[in-house]
Amino acid sequence: MLTGESPPPPISSVDAEEGPVWAITLRRWLMTVIILSALASVFSDARVITACGAAAMATYLWLARKQFGFGTWVPVSMVIAGLAAALWQGVAPEVLWLGAERMLFLGALVAMLGTLRSAAAIAPEVHRAGLYITGQPASRRYLAMTFGGHLFGILINFGGLALLLDLAKRSMSTPAAAELPAEVQEVRLRRMTVAVIRGFSMISLWSPFGFATNAILISVPGLSYMSFGPIGFAMSFVFVAIGLFLDYLDGRRFRRLGLPRPKPPLRSWTGAAALVGHVIALGLAVFAVHEVTPLSFQEGLICVVPCYALLWAAAAGRAAPGGPLSGVASAAGATWQRLSVLGPEVGVFASAGFLPVVLLALIPVDQLQGTVSGWAFGPVPLALGISALIAASAMIGINPIVMASVLGATAAQLAVPGLSDTAIALAITGGWTAVIGFSPFITTLGISSAIVKRSTVTIGIKWNGVFCLTLLAVWSLMLAGLITFGVI
Repeated sequence: MLTGESPPPPISSVDAEEGPVWAITLRRWLMTVIILSALASVFSDARVITACGAAAMATYLWLARKQFGFGTWVPVSMVIAGLAAALWQGVAPEVLWLGAERMLFLGALVAMLGTLRSAAAIAPEVHRAGLYITGQPASRRYLAMTFGGHLFGILINFGGLALLLDLAKRSMSTPAAAELPAEVQEVRLRRMTVAVIRGFSMISLWSPFGFATNAILISVPGLSYMSFGPIGFAMSFVFVAIGLFLDYLDGRRFRRLGLPRPKPPLRSWTGAAALVGHVIALGLAVFAVHEVTPLSFQEGLICVVPCYALLWAAAAGRAAPGGPLSGVASAAGATWQRLSVLGPEVGVFASAGFLPVVLLALIPVDQLQGTVSGWAFGPVPLALGISALIAASAMIGINPIVMASVLGATAAQLAVPGLSDTAIALAITGGWTAVIGFSPFITTLGISSAIVKRSTVTIGIKWNGVFCLTLLAVWSLMLAGLITFGVI
């Protein structure tokens, strides 16, 4: 253990499990069936696999319904209504099968990404990286925590967000921090919190492991990640610079107070370097599988992630008394425990897989295309409208993945001249990224609020509102320029 370290905190605790033991155990086994069905469907088109997975999904969500909040009930209710309408109107069975397959895939992907979270929970480099990031002096802290939120989020999603915010909160309880004026303590907490959230939110701009990218790719068939991912990656540096400028303005009045400079533990930088290595290695593995096999990008992702998590857990446990097997056993146990409490996430993401397919079959696309043409809207207003709708819907509690999936699939089918699939993808990522650190109903702010003990309205609107609105404005200008000049 490094000098000055305390025992590592958990990445995040498993949520409280509700219901009798038999129901908890049954939910875990049902999620196992869902995962296995999704993996099997990658290599087989047998409908019996999809049927088993869909039955397990419906039963799992029913048993987990007490876990649902407003943000889950909305898309699940839309699925129920959409299915009823599809059966009433006699939608072709092939459409429902396709919807079920996509529902299974996105629902299973949530659980599969959780295997990385379990491996990270026992990896010493993750804790070292957290100490390095939160221990930076004010002049470097914003960049460290923004990139930290980004890296942790890419690898372990909400678990990474929780870990960094927990470390930031703990850093405010040290003797040195306790001696600071109350105003300085509040500003320091605010600056660290928004830095982590901003870094985490920018995953949506480009990360091939993020939910935004996978929702877009599954909703807009034929779209290539390379057509929009690199643009988002490049723009993320622009937004880091904007955030850094806002942080500078926020902290400039405290620079002359001669406040003590924090210092990260010796050699803790090795943890941050290791995390960068994990992101690169995992990304290369997914791209390699996609290139050398017939698997699509998403199919490669869902196959590679658990394999990588297994190897990571084994490596993390090699110094433990039981060796690599103890690491694997620990990570597997954590993953198994978590399978019963995934109801809210699975409900939202499964709905995002099913809804676009069914709604496209119910919507008279030709009539809608004529209506849109009659409005004489060009590609730029339509693209900006997609971004605005995703952001506005999130502000009333509709998860961006649901709107992104529906709007992406619908816009692609309309085939509006000048509105390419790439433009649609970029419109979605811009609206999504701008709102997940802004809307009080988004999970990102719910987790942040629980840790830093400030309301979601305070964190999202008061603390982070200017950045989010600036991001949306800059992204809209960039998108309009790319469309206008025929770049996309």
